[in-house]
Amino acid sequence: MEVIHKVRSILKSNKGASVFWIAFVALSLLVIVSAGYEYIRLQIIAQGTRDGMDAVVTKACTENYARLYDGLREGYSGGYKKDSASWTEDVDSDIVYTILDNQFGTQPDGSGHSKYIGENLEFRISGLSVQMTNTPFAPDAAGSEKKFTGNASYTVTVPLSFGWGAIPPLEIPMKTVAGYTAKFS
Repeated sequence: MEVIHKVRSILKSNKGASVFWIAFVALSLLVIVSAGYEYIRLQIIAQGTRDGMDAVVTKACTENYARLYDGLREGYSGGYKKDSASWTEDVDSDIVYTILDNQFGTQPDGSGHSKYIGENLEFRISGLSVQMTNTPFAPDAAGSEKKFTGNASYTVTVPLSFGWGAIPPLEIPMKTVAGYTAKFS
């Protein structure tokens, strides 16, 4: 009887009631800080891939420099080559994949190009579509010349480290445009 009375008095006591609230607040803060960290990590990866892809497309445009017709007299340039009697476009957009792997340290994996840290996937670039837009061989009017540009559209997939696999990875469709302008024309 005395033991039951002692257990009842302990259960009715308010001593230590704040321990549960402290644990609740600590766990809540941990979740909020983790979510903030994850948001910052995703922003850094998205910005890094966007800036890196800008550099990749710009480098692909400058790699095509050797193919550009020197239009000093007309004030424009374009990727053309002379075939026996006519001019044909000569632009290589496949070089982007090689530059992409060198720039990001990615590996082709069948569904795109993936970057790993150890055995964990950091991000995947998929659905890469590159369109090199050549300048016209002879512009219609003076001042209407267009630049030699490269347009890339792609999807960046970033697996979330917060959520333990219960949350699907973040997929961000992105576009970038870069161009080539002759330094001396």
